Amino acid sequence: MALNIFITTFFFAYVSCHTCFIQDNRGDCSSQGLKTIPQNLPRNLTSLDLKRNLIETILHGDFQFYGRLIILILDKNKISVLQSNAFKGLTHLKHLSLADNMLDLNTSYVSEIFRPLKSLDRLYISRNMQVGTDLPVFYPFFGYFRKLTILEMDLARKPVWNKCGFLKLKQLRTLSFDFCYLDKMTNRTFAFMPPSIENVFFVGCKIRELAELNFLEPFQSLKILRLFQVCMDIESALMIVYPFTKMQELNFTKVNPGYCDGLVRAPYAVIITADMTKYLRNICLRKLILIRNGIVDFKPNSLLSYKYPECFVTIVFSGDRFSITNGFKAVELTKFALQLSSLVTFNYSGILGISTDEMNSGLTVDTEYAENLDNVNANNWKLDVQITYPFPRSLEVLVLSKFAGVEHIQGTSPHTIYFSSIHYLRVLDLSYFKMKYFPNIVFNGTNYLEYVDLSGIDSTLYSGRNNIPLFKESRTLILKHARLDLTFKRGKKVFSIFPTVKRLDISYNHLWFLPKDAFNSNKHIRHLDMGFNLFSEVPIAVHTLTNLEVLNLERNNLQTINETFQQFFDLRNDRIKASFQLKLSGNVFRCNCETSGFVLWISKTRIKLDKPARNYTCQLGNGTYTTTQKAAEHFHEFYGNCENETWLRVGICLLVIFITFTTPIAVIVNFRWRIAYWVYRVFKRVVENDLRSKFKYDIYLSYSDDCFDWVKEMLISKIENTWKMKICIEDRDILAGIIRSDAISQSIHESKNILFVISKSFTKKTWGNFEIQRAKYEKYTGHLQRIIVITRNVQVENFPIELDCILDDVFLVNWSDQEIENGWDKLRMALFSDYN
Repeated sequence: MALNIFITTFFFAYVSCHTCFIQDNRGDCSSQGLKTIPQNLPRNLTSLDLKRNLIETILHGDFQFYGRLIILILDKNKISVLQSNAFKGLTHLKHLSLADNMLDLNTSYVSEIFRPLKSLDRLYISRNMQVGTDLPVFYPFFGYFRKLTILEMDLARKPVWNKCGFLKLKQLRTLSFDFCYLDKMTNRTFAFMPPSIENVFFVGCKIRELAELNFLEPFQSLKILRLFQVCMDIESALMIVYPFTKMQELNFTKVNPGYCDGLVRAPYAVIITADMTKYLRNICLRKLILIRNGIVDFKPNSLLSYKYPECFVTIVFSGDRFSITNGFKAVELTKFALQLSSLVTFNYSGILGISTDEMNSGLTVDTEYAENLDNVNANNWKLDVQITYPFPRSLEVLVLSKFAGVEHIQGTSPHTIYFSSIHYLRVLDLSYFKMKYFPNIVFNGTNYLEYVDLSGIDSTLYSGRNNIPLFKESRTLILKHARLDLTFKRGKKVFSIFPTVKRLDISYNHLWFLPKDAFNSNKHIRHLDMGFNLFSEVPIAVHTLTNLEVLNLERNNLQTINETFQQFFDLRNDRIKASFQLKLSGNVFRCNCETSGFVLWISKTRIKLDKPARNYTCQLGNGTYTTTQKAAEHFHEFYGNCENETWLRVGICLLVIFITFTTPIAVIVNFRWRIAYWVYRVFKRVVENDLRSKFKYDIYLSYSDDCFDWVKEMLISKIENTWKMKICIEDRDILAGIIRSDAISQSIHESKNILFVISKSFTKKTWGNFEIQRAKYEKYTGHLQRIIVITRNVQVENFPIELDCILDDVFLVNWSDQEIENGWDKLRMALFSDYN
């Protein structure tokens, strides 16, 4: 009997019924192509997900056998018909979602369709109205939902509420409108709404006329008002807050008619005036959120002037283009900040439009400039200008993202930013803050900063500093798009600035290597995100992180994980009680004989992977793709030849060893005199090649522009293609970005000979005199073997006087177009005389 009970319990706890997945009384039948409600599911289900199917009609009694359901999701089907008693038996249902279907408010909801749903707490029937209509739309009767707290539905152009029973919904708190076709906001639009509603959301409305006062007056208890992508004038939107004097949140996101007009669909420019905000300023408001509303400026006593500033807890100005620090605004901001006694979060971001290229470049245009700024700062410290920003003492979260910083002025040191009266700051987000120098950030009080986001800021601007006191206690550090690849390429250290960091995000930095000592100062790291980089193997630096708990290596170029790191990850997993997490999605691993150990390990390890099925993509030796899961399941089929291949290699090695020992002995005995002569020749050649191996180039070539065509078509072609010598050409081999004088000096130093082609305009060449002086230096120090000068139709007055004093050390070739062969012979003699 006990065994039967156990089997029955297990069956209902975890079973796959047809295409539905059942576990712990929850049924997931989403995306299965179902056309009707399945009737063969367990009767004790409490949750059923049927979204993304092909259901068109809910029949009579389709759910009568699922009376224990609490959650029912039917989103994204093709439902257009609800037959009477469609929800019969669902007396315990609390959550019903019918969003993204084809239900018509006038015809689809038959009389008393919702009568059985007396326990319903949440109802979602939005995004069903595909097109608007100018005819009145009669909404279904909702009076049965005495416990309903959240209702989400579409808003018609001419809604009729008087027969909906709204006044019976005493518990209704949130009313949300999606697919909004309302074009007029009159004071009669919501005449029959219950006074209990506290939260009202509008999405996608297109209001063509100025809103009337008292539009929202029926919502006497209104606390939260959110408008998202509502096409109406911001002036009209600010009017609908009348006559409220106390609210928790006002959220206007993309409120601008420009989002609906024209081909560009961009917001129109808006200037906020005092008259526009006359009703807003009289509200005691906890959260003010204005995002991407096209605001480009504001007038005095408008956006920073309120009757009850002490009520604010959160202020967000994001995605617009207005400044709050210039002119009268700086005065208003200072006064306003001192009045915000309860402010916790201030977000002033999204001012700059950041492109992908700018993200990849770290939002800086001159990386060489940044390297020299420390010296400039040291020389001009007395000229340093301090900027002070007053903020409320209660502030905990400060976001200044995508913000244009103060440009550096030539001859002065960068600014110091001083945050006054910030005692409890926990989060500082400076991501994509456009700057040419990372300023000194100072604030008084104890440092409680835990979260720092420096994404998009070129890490070369602050790497190499001994410390930045502001960040010494940070626990979380975000460094996306920070050009860390360039920082490490220059041999600079950056993570030592954050010795206490526990979570580090260095994704999106084009990293393909990390220095071995990169994390020597970061022994506390527990969460490391290195996703979306170019690592082909797990960096050795990770091995020093003895407290690591989460490692993200998504979207890299990993081909395998070597045995050392397999053991390291397993050891970490054992030490933290099987909670180590490893994320590897987006990599294409290798499934061949060399990585067979990795395939077995990934299929058996107990660490938590981002793919529980362990089906990571891997490439077989023949170029086809499979998954690590299939490779492990068919291990002998994929890797059965590996052992035979090993014995074959052993046999080949033994044969090679035998041939290696016997063949030389036979050859030596029979050809001993010839071998002796050959060894002599090889020894001589090695000595000569050793002399040549000291140089990277055979020739450093210097010429002026007037003989460019002759040099390119004849001289370079002859020397490189025919004589097989390597030439260093200034315009081709000296890379941009390096100091020019250093690059030329290094190239001459690495060349065996230097060849000057003297023509009429050589004396006008910018670097010609420097090259001659450098050649003289290298010749006298013994590094340069020969200085060769080719003169082509040059007069005495155009001959560089710098060569006069070293004519005894110069091999001179007078080139004549009538005696070309004679010129080539002289040049060949000059270049090859050392080798023959």
